[in-house]
Amino acid sequence: MTTAIHRRVNACRAGTDPTVVARLPSGWAVMGDPQVLPGYCLLLPDPVVPHLNAMNGPERDQFLSDMARLGDAVFEATGALRINYAMFGNVEPALHAHVFPRFDTEDGALRAAHPWGYDWGAAPRFDVAQSGRLLEKIRALLLSSGGQGPPAIVRAVAAGSLHHLDLTVSDLDRATKFYDSWLPYAGFQRIEDCAEGPLWRGERFDLGLQAASASGAAQRHDRYTPGLHHLAFDAPSEAAVDRLHSSLIELGAVILNPPAHYDQYAPGYYAVFFADPDGIKLEYVYTPG
Repeated sequence: MTTAIHRRVNACRAGTDPTVVARLPSGWAVMGDPQVLPGYCLLLPDPVVPHLNAMNGPERDQFLSDMARLGDAVFEATGALRINYAMFGNVEPALHAHVFPRFDTEDGALRAAHPWGYDWGAAPRFDVAQSGRLLEKIRALLLSSGGQGPPAIVRAVAAGSLHHLDLTVSDLDRATKFYDSWLPYAGFQRIEDCAEGPLWRGERFDLGLQAASASGAAQRHDRYTPGLHHLAFDAPSEAAVDRLHSSLIELGAVILNPPAHYDQYAPGYYAVFFADPDGIKLEYVYTPG
Protein backbone atom coordinates (compact mmCIF):
# COMPACT_ATOMS: atom_id res chain seq x y z
CA MET A 1 0.00 0.00 0.00
CA THR A 2 1.24 3.49 -0.86
CA THR A 3 0.01 6.36 1.29
CA ALA A 4 0.73 10.06 1.54
CA ILE A 5 3.21 9.13 4.28
CA HIS A 6 5.09 6.80 1.90
CA ARG A 7 5.21 9.53 -0.73
CA ARG A 8 6.42 12.12 1.73
CA VAL A 9 9.14 9.86 3.12
CA ASN A 10 10.30 9.20 -0.44
CA ALA A 11 10.48 12.97 -1.00
CA CYS A 12 12.49 13.35 2.22
CA ARG A 13 14.94 10.71 1.02
CA ALA A 14 15.24 12.38 -2.37
CA GLY A 15 15.88 15.79 -0.82
CA THR A 16 12.84 17.34 -2.52
CA ASP A 17 10.70 18.08 0.56
CA PRO A 18 11.35 21.66 1.77
CA THR A 19 9.66 20.94 5.12
CA VAL A 20 12.39 18.54 6.32
CA VAL A 21 13.79 19.60 9.67
CA ALA A 22 16.19 16.73 10.39
CA ARG A 23 16.83 13.03 9.94
CA LEU A 24 16.47 11.28 13.29
CA PRO A 25 17.38 7.64 14.02
CA SER A 26 13.79 6.43 13.57
CA GLY A 27 12.69 8.68 10.71
CA TRP A 28 12.14 12.21 9.44
CA ALA A 29 11.19 15.29 11.42
CA VAL A 30 9.23 17.61 9.12
CA MET A 31 7.17 20.76 9.55
CA GLY A 32 3.46 20.41 9.01
CA ASP A 33 1.75 21.70 5.90
CA PRO A 34 -0.41 23.60 6.67
CA GLN A 35 1.04 25.35 9.71
CA VAL A 36 -2.19 25.20 11.65
CA LEU A 37 -0.17 26.26 14.71
CA PRO A 38 3.26 27.93 14.30
CA GLY A 39 5.92 25.25 14.62
CA TYR A 40 3.59 22.27 14.10
CA CYS A 41 5.76 19.27 13.14
CA LEU A 42 5.45 15.57 12.38
CA LEU A 43 7.71 12.56 12.82
CA LEU A 44 7.55 10.10 9.90
CA PRO A 45 9.11 6.65 10.38
CA ASP A 46 11.62 5.41 7.83
CA PRO A 47 11.01 2.75 6.73
CA VAL A 48 7.25 3.38 6.87
CA VAL A 49 5.21 0.96 8.99
CA PRO A 50 1.40 0.70 9.24
CA HIS A 51 1.17 1.57 12.95
CA LEU A 52 3.20 1.75 16.17
CA ASN A 53 2.40 -1.84 17.12
CA ALA A 54 4.07 -3.08 13.93
CA MET A 55 7.45 -2.04 15.36
CA ASN A 56 9.49 -4.29 17.65
CA GLY A 57 10.41 -3.09 21.13
CA PRO A 58 13.69 -1.26 20.41
CA GLU A 59 12.32 0.33 17.21
CA ARG A 60 9.19 1.49 19.05
CA ASP A 61 11.24 2.90 21.92
CA GLN A 62 13.41 4.81 19.44
CA PHE A 63 10.41 6.28 17.60
CA LEU A 64 8.76 7.43 20.83
CA SER A 65 12.06 8.84 22.10
CA ASP A 66 12.54 10.75 18.82
CA MET A 67 8.96 12.05 19.05
CA ALA A 68 9.67 13.43 22.52
CA ARG A 69 13.00 14.83 21.36
CA LEU A 70 11.21 16.65 18.52
CA GLY A 71 8.66 17.91 21.03
CA ASP A 72 11.46 19.25 23.24
CA ALA A 73 12.93 21.16 20.28
CA VAL A 74 9.55 22.57 19.19
CA PHE A 75 8.76 23.53 22.79
CA GLU A 76 11.98 25.51 23.17
CA ALA A 77 11.97 27.03 19.67
CA THR A 78 8.38 28.31 19.84
CA GLY A 79 8.12 29.26 23.51
CA ALA A 80 4.96 27.15 23.68
CA LEU A 81 2.83 26.65 26.77
CA ARG A 82 2.86 22.88 26.22
CA ILE A 83 3.18 20.27 23.46
CA ASN A 84 0.36 18.00 22.26
CA TYR A 85 1.19 14.64 20.68
CA ALA A 86 -1.14 12.58 18.47
CA MET A 87 -1.01 9.35 16.44
CA PHE A 88 -4.08 8.17 14.54
CA GLY A 89 -3.55 6.67 11.08
CA ASN A 90 -7.24 6.30 10.29
CA VAL A 91 -7.24 8.35 7.08
CA GLU A 92 -3.63 7.58 6.10
CA PRO A 93 -2.98 4.03 7.40
CA ALA A 94 0.73 4.54 8.02
CA LEU A 95 2.40 5.57 11.25
CA HIS A 96 3.04 9.28 11.73
CA ALA A 97 3.18 11.36 14.90
CA HIS A 98 1.83 14.91 15.15
CA VAL A 99 3.70 17.35 17.41
CA PHE A 100 1.63 20.48 18.16
CA PRO A 101 2.85 23.49 20.15
CA ARG A 102 0.04 25.09 22.13
CA PHE A 103 0.05 28.73 23.18
CA ASP A 104 -1.63 30.84 25.84
CA THR A 105 -2.43 33.32 23.07
CA GLU A 106 -4.83 30.90 21.33
CA ASP A 107 -8.50 31.82 21.22
CA GLY A 108 -10.23 30.80 24.43
CA ALA A 109 -12.69 28.49 22.69
CA LEU A 110 -9.84 26.58 21.02
CA ARG A 111 -7.15 26.72 23.69
CA ALA A 112 -8.46 23.66 25.54
CA ALA A 113 -9.61 21.78 22.41
CA HIS A 114 -7.63 19.44 20.19
CA PRO A 115 -6.00 21.01 17.10
CA TRP A 116 -8.59 19.50 14.77
CA GLY A 117 -10.95 22.15 16.05
CA TYR A 118 -9.11 24.65 13.87
CA ASP A 119 -10.06 25.34 10.25
CA TRP A 120 -7.18 23.53 8.55
CA GLY A 121 -8.29 24.71 5.13
CA ALA A 122 -7.82 28.31 6.18
CA ALA A 123 -4.47 27.72 7.91
CA PRO A 124 -1.35 29.13 6.16
CA ARG A 125 0.50 26.70 3.91
CA PHE A 126 4.12 25.98 4.79
CA ASP A 127 6.32 28.63 3.23
CA VAL A 128 10.10 28.80 3.62
CA ALA A 129 10.00 32.60 3.65
CA GLN A 130 7.57 32.57 6.57
CA SER A 131 8.65 29.46 8.51
CA GLY A 132 12.27 28.99 7.45
CA ARG A 133 13.76 30.76 10.46
CA LEU A 134 11.67 28.68 12.88
CA LEU A 135 12.57 25.49 10.98
CA GLU A 136 16.28 26.29 11.32
CA LYS A 137 15.85 26.96 15.04
CA ILE A 138 14.13 23.60 15.59
CA ARG A 139 16.79 21.89 13.47
CA ALA A 140 19.63 23.45 15.46
CA LEU A 141 18.07 22.28 18.71
CA LEU A 142 17.59 18.75 17.36
CA LEU A 143 21.16 18.51 16.13
CA SER A 144 22.62 19.96 19.31
CA SER A 145 24.26 17.41 21.57
CA GLY A 146 23.07 19.21 24.69
CA GLY A 147 19.94 20.81 26.03
CA GLN A 148 16.59 19.36 25.00
CA GLY A 149 16.37 15.71 24.12
CA PRO A 150 19.07 13.02 24.05
CA PRO A 151 22.53 13.84 22.69
CA ALA A 152 23.77 12.70 19.33
CA ILE A 153 24.97 9.13 19.14
CA VAL A 154 28.20 8.74 21.09
CA ARG A 155 30.58 6.09 19.85
CA ALA A 156 31.37 3.40 22.40
CA VAL A 157 35.13 2.95 22.76
CA ALA A 158 36.49 -0.52 23.47
CA ALA A 159 39.74 -2.34 22.88
CA GLY A 160 39.90 -3.71 19.36
CA SER A 161 36.98 -1.60 18.13
CA LEU A 162 36.91 0.18 14.77
CA HIS A 163 37.19 3.98 14.86
CA HIS A 164 36.11 4.89 11.32
CA LEU A 165 35.85 3.54 7.81
CA ASP A 166 35.91 5.57 4.59
CA LEU A 167 34.55 4.28 1.28
CA THR A 168 35.65 5.70 -2.07
CA VAL A 169 32.79 6.31 -4.50
CA SER A 170 32.59 7.39 -8.13
CA ASP A 171 29.73 9.90 -7.68
CA LEU A 172 29.77 11.54 -4.25
CA ASP A 173 26.30 13.16 -4.52
CA ARG A 174 24.66 9.94 -5.71
CA ALA A 175 26.35 7.83 -3.04
CA THR A 176 25.53 10.33 -0.29
CA LYS A 177 21.82 10.17 -1.11
CA PHE A 178 21.95 6.36 -1.20
CA TYR A 179 23.69 5.93 2.15
CA ASP A 180 21.67 8.71 3.77
CA SER A 181 18.47 6.88 2.81
CA TRP A 182 19.17 3.76 4.89
CA LEU A 183 22.13 4.22 7.27
CA PRO A 184 19.97 5.84 10.01
CA TYR A 185 17.87 2.68 10.02
CA ALA A 186 21.06 0.76 10.89
CA GLY A 187 21.75 3.09 13.81
CA PHE A 188 23.96 5.69 12.12
CA GLN A 189 23.35 9.42 12.49
CA ARG A 190 24.56 12.00 9.98
CA ILE A 191 27.07 14.33 11.59
CA GLU A 192 28.94 17.35 10.28
CA ASP A 193 30.65 16.63 6.96
CA CYS A 194 34.41 16.72 6.77
CA ALA A 195 36.33 18.35 3.92
CA GLU A 196 36.47 15.08 1.97
CA GLY A 197 32.81 14.15 2.22
CA PRO A 198 29.83 13.16 4.42
CA LEU A 199 30.08 11.31 7.74
CA TRP A 200 27.69 9.12 9.72
CA ARG A 201 28.26 8.09 13.35
CA GLY A 202 27.28 4.74 14.81
CA GLU A 203 27.74 3.35 18.29
CA ARG A 204 31.07 1.70 17.42
CA PHE A 205 32.51 3.53 14.41
CA ASP A 206 32.06 6.36 11.91
CA LEU A 207 31.42 5.77 8.22
CA GLY A 208 32.54 8.30 5.62
CA LEU A 209 32.49 8.71 1.85
CA GLN A 210 35.18 10.23 -0.36
CA ALA A 211 35.20 10.93 -4.07
CA ALA A 212 37.31 8.70 -6.30
CA SER A 213 39.99 10.16 -8.52
CA ALA A 214 39.13 10.89 -12.14
CA SER A 215 40.81 7.66 -13.25
CA GLY A 216 39.28 5.58 -10.48
CA ALA A 217 35.73 6.89 -10.99
CA ALA A 218 35.38 4.89 -14.19
CA GLN A 219 36.11 1.59 -12.44
CA ARG A 220 33.46 -0.69 -10.96
CA HIS A 221 34.22 -2.07 -7.50
CA ASP A 222 35.53 -5.64 -7.59
CA ARG A 223 35.37 -7.33 -4.20
CA TYR A 224 37.63 -10.12 -5.41
CA THR A 225 40.63 -7.85 -5.88
CA PRO A 226 42.70 -6.75 -2.86
CA GLY A 227 40.69 -4.39 -0.68
CA LEU A 228 37.18 -4.43 0.74
CA HIS A 229 35.10 -7.54 0.10
CA HIS A 230 31.92 -6.37 1.82
CA LEU A 231 30.66 -4.40 4.81
CA ALA A 232 28.14 -5.88 7.28
CA PHE A 233 25.91 -3.98 9.72
CA ASP A 234 24.20 -5.43 12.80
CA ALA A 235 20.39 -5.68 12.81
CA PRO A 236 18.33 -5.91 16.04
CA SER A 237 15.92 -8.57 14.71
CA GLU A 238 14.87 -10.61 11.70
CA ALA A 239 11.89 -8.25 11.28
CA ALA A 240 14.31 -5.32 11.01
CA VAL A 241 16.13 -7.12 8.20
CA ASP A 242 12.84 -7.68 6.38
CA ARG A 243 11.82 -4.04 6.77
CA LEU A 244 15.13 -2.73 5.47
CA HIS A 245 14.78 -5.08 2.49
CA SER A 246 11.35 -3.57 1.72
CA SER A 247 12.80 -0.08 2.01
CA LEU A 248 15.69 -0.96 -0.31
CA ILE A 249 13.27 -2.27 -2.92
CA GLU A 250 11.37 1.04 -2.77
CA LEU A 251 14.68 2.83 -3.31
CA GLY A 252 15.46 0.69 -6.34
CA ALA A 253 18.62 -0.68 -4.72
CA VAL A 254 20.34 -3.74 -6.15
CA ILE A 255 19.49 -6.75 -3.98
CA LEU A 256 22.23 -9.38 -4.22
CA ASN A 257 20.54 -11.93 -1.92
CA PRO A 258 17.11 -11.47 -0.30
CA PRO A 259 16.50 -11.98 3.42
CA ALA A 260 17.11 -15.60 4.39
CA HIS A 261 18.76 -17.78 6.98
CA TYR A 262 22.42 -18.42 6.22
CA ASP A 263 23.17 -21.02 8.86
CA GLN A 264 26.46 -21.90 7.16
CA TYR A 265 27.83 -18.71 8.76
CA ALA A 266 26.32 -19.15 12.24
CA PRO A 267 23.16 -20.64 13.81
CA GLY A 268 20.22 -18.32 13.23
CA TYR A 269 22.20 -16.02 10.90
CA TYR A 270 19.58 -13.96 9.03
CA ALA A 271 20.66 -11.36 6.49
CA VAL A 272 19.98 -9.39 3.35
CA PHE A 273 22.82 -8.58 0.93
CA PHE A 274 22.70 -5.57 -1.38
CA ALA A 275 24.99 -3.25 -3.35
CA ASP A 276 25.64 0.47 -3.37
CA PRO A 277 25.69 2.42 -6.67
CA ASP A 278 29.35 1.46 -7.22
CA GLY A 279 28.76 -2.24 -6.62
CA ILE A 280 30.18 -2.31 -3.08
CA LYS A 281 28.58 -5.28 -1.33
CA LEU A 282 26.67 -4.43 1.87
CA GLU A 283 24.94 -6.64 4.40
CA TYR A 284 22.37 -6.14 7.15
CA VAL A 285 22.47 -9.13 9.49
CA TYR A 286 20.78 -10.40 12.65
CA THR A 287 22.44 -13.07 14.76
CA PRO A 288 20.62 -14.30 17.89
CA GLY A 289 22.37 -14.12 21.21
